[in-house]
Amino acid sequence: MQKLVLKIEGMTCGSCSNAITARLSKFEFTENVVINHEDGSGNLLVSDPYDENKVKIVNAINQIGYKVIEQK
Repeated sequence: MQKLVLKIEGMTCGSCSNAITARLSKFEFTENVVINHEDGSGNLLVSDPYDENKVKIVNAINQIGYKVIEQK
């Protein structure tokens, strides 16, 4: 598992972060998903293949109406 840190745009409340957390927690390749609407951050662990799964995570966030603006 590798740590993925995201900067997410468009979250305004706890429901926003809960929606992203719920969506990402459905993936079998994610663990310890923590999304914070106050600072627009996302932290989670991602299993291999890391790069492929990272793309799936970013796409999932974008599909539900938010925008990933930075990845580390």
